[in-house]
Amino acid sequence: MGKAHAGMTYQPLRVAVACTVLLLSLACQAAAAAASSPAIRTLPAPGAPVRLGMSAPFTGSGATLGCEFHRGAASCFARVNADGGVHGRRVEIVALDDGYDPERTVWNVIRLIEEEQVFALFGLVGTPTVTRVLPLLGGHPDRTVPLLFPFTGARPLSLPRHEGLVFRLRASYDAEFSELVERLNGAGCTRVAVCYQADAYGREGWADLRDALARRSLSLAAEASYPRGAGRDADFTEQAGLILQGMPDAVVCVGTDAACAAFIRDLRDLVASQAASPVSGQPARPAIPVAMPSFVDSRHLVRLLAEMGRAAQRDYTRDLVLAEVVPPWNGDLPAAVDYRRDFAEMAGAPEVMALPGGDPSPQLGVTGAPGTPGEQAAQAPTPGEISFEGYLAARLVVLALERMGPDPSPAGLQTALAGLDGHDLGIGLPYRCTPTQQGVGLVRFTTVRGGVPVDLPDFSEWRR
Repeated sequence: MGKAHAGMTYQPLRVAVACTVLLLSLACQAAAAAASSPAIRTLPAPGAPVRLGMSAPFTGSGATLGCEFHRGAASCFARVNADGGVHGRRVEIVALDDGYDPERTVWNVIRLIEEEQVFALFGLVGTPTVTRVLPLLGGHPDRTVPLLFPFTGARPLSLPRHEGLVFRLRASYDAEFSELVERLNGAGCTRVAVCYQADAYGREGWADLRDALARRSLSLAAEASYPRGAGRDADFTEQAGLILQGMPDAVVCVGTDAACAAFIRDLRDLVASQAASPVSGQPARPAIPVAMPSFVDSRHLVRLLAEMGRAAQRDYTRDLVLAEVVPPWNGDLPAAVDYRRDFAEMAGAPEVMALPGGDPSPQLGVTGAPGTPGEQAAQAPTPGEISFEGYLAARLVVLALERMGPDPSPAGLQTALAGLDGHDLGIGLPYRCTPTQQGVGLVRFTTVRGGVPVDLPDFSEWRR
């Protein structure tokens, strides 16, 4: 099986390493300076709020993920605060915009730990950003700040050295791609190609997909990459052409919402042009499903594809496979019912309304260019899987704080969360927190019917 590459944008390794070393050196200097000054309080003062630090993309290519995760979590905390808080304490998010830039994330995390003195980090978004700050979590033994429920399934989060420092809710990307390949293989789709973002997130997906295929004695049919930050107006014609040279049965796109939408558009356009001018004797190409991991916001993706489709008078929403790591938000599970209620009733709460990096009132319907604060503002406050995941993460934080009593401490989080092992958050599945298991571990798939994501029980429609 042939392989193809396009759009490679890796920086030289020595430059990347030098930048990381410099940032970590500066972080250590900041920590040392703080250690020589009066000790940072690790416990909230009596009656003071529990403050959680969140660095996420509230602008840029991953803005919908940061905004929606924050909105769901803030809806939960707003309800709890309105009811008197946890043991009388409010729970608040200190949010900083990193624009999906790892270097900005490093500085944000330093600020959150050293200046904002947050109780814990919470809901950081993205593999390249989260993995860059993992070395900062240990810190001074008197000021260790754990990371709660980041929005990534990257492998480094589960390394033994991060035990007690990183706590996960979602399934790993490895689990997502293993399940995806099993479903594709069951439908006879053995030639799988990948287009991936050229950074830690994309390479993680590439590696997990390759490994899942190798376990079934398969290899990638073709591959191409693109630079992080590409938006809906990016040209993916070259990547689409190289992917199609591999004659794939299915394509996996490891990217953000806007980039995946642009790739799908250009792939479908290229397939349509080839069908309009067929090579003599070449059979018609069957439908090629495009699958994406749970880092893609299905609601935003469908909106983008619908807009592109109206402009081109073509349906780009067909033959999609979207991985999800939370149950359906619109079902009758207790947590889903609570989520929809709080999402609607708490929409006007100050902690839900205020977002860094753009208009603090996203429901006003301001429009703008993709990846700008205006686009952030254009996202109507409608429920979806991303904000539901944020809501569940916040729900778990509240349960842990309740277990710790009136005087919570970051050091007590591990014991509190371990005490919740086997607890049902209201989704019909147990939360696990053991040395070998963390999180809910759910992986399910949806597709799009009539412009709406719906459950995809099997892949039989793409059977080869």
